[in-house]
Amino acid sequence: MGLPAVSEPPWGFVEWFVTGISTLAVSAAAFVWRLMARLERLSNSIDHQRLDFDTNKEANEAASLRLSERLAQIHEDHYRLRETISALPSRGDLRDLEVHIGERIETLAARFDRAIENRGI
Repeated sequence: MGLPAVSEPPWGFVEWFVTGISTLAVSAAAFVWRLMARLERLSNSIDHQRLDFDTNKEANEAASLRLSERLAQIHEDHYRLRETISALPSRGDLRDLEVHIGERIETLAARFDRAIENRGI
């Protein structure tokens, strides 16, 4: 059993060189193709993240504006409440009013007593 006879002549140096160059060119083209696909995906991802960032920024600005308006309203309500509370009578005022009402009731009771005594005469 011997080796089969080669019907074609072996490749020459030029054919091997052309094959190597074409393989390198095709490999480089495939590498560049994959690199461009990755760059495209990264670009799309960055655009999507930038859109999300802008959306979140607008939402945060709107929330901040609502918060500042609400805080201003709370501040205004606080001072209005302080004014209202300051207009209410204090404990001392209520005690004085109680004493005054007690005196008025005693005076009125004395007048009724005198009126009843005068009629009874």
